[in-house]
Amino acid sequence: MVLAVIISSIVIIQLNCDDSSVSTPQNTQLCVSGQVSNWTYGSNKTVQAKILSETHNNYIVASTTIDAQGNFNICLPATVSDTSLYVGDSIFTTGCSKINVNFNPPDTKGTQVWNFMVYSSDSLMGYLKKNNYSVISAGAYSLMYIYVNKNVTVSGWEYCFPGDTSRFDGTAISGWNKIVKNCIRADTASRTYLYNTTEPSGGVWKFVSY
Repeated sequence: MVLAVIISSIVIIQLNCDDSSVSTPQNTQLCVSGQVSNWTYGSNKTVQAKILSETHNNYIVASTTIDAQGNFNICLPATVSDTSLYVGDSIFTTGCSKINVNFNPPDTKGTQVWNFMVYSSDSLMGYLKKNNYSVISAGAYSLMYIYVNKNVTVSGWEYCFPGDTSRFDGTAISGWNKIVKNCIRADTASRTYLYNTTEPSGGVWKFVSY
């Protein structure tokens, strides 16, 4: 599977959550595991995977514990109900013009993991992400997870507020897809990102506190 999406923006785009290298069999659970590099919070903490629904709310689809060494393993569900999914042209980006974007088949729906949230009892501590950078520059990358309800080919482009341009050219398989968000150009005013499925080396899991 190869998914390529190029986003050119006039503002810095905040990268989302991420993951280690794992295979993605069609219509099966996807288990995400790793060790958080900067974990100093002991054991008895909970990691929750939350997805965005078509109403733009987020809800929990999986939960696990993280140990004192920062190790965790969380398994996303094999399927997500169609009633919780976005229409195709909102799966990868929201708040965009949704013009000149072609999803084949056009009735494809999907969602993305909004975040891997970390809790101590009922108190939100922060979230986990995997990337290879401290400052965004060319060569930086981050991971995200996309779910689609059928095999889909995406092409075309769209404008996103406040001035982003998204370009699509690739395919995703039914179920969960691990997507790599690569920064291929960076300057003081804009960024260009390439989305594909080839994870470079050098990425580590990190905890970001609130």
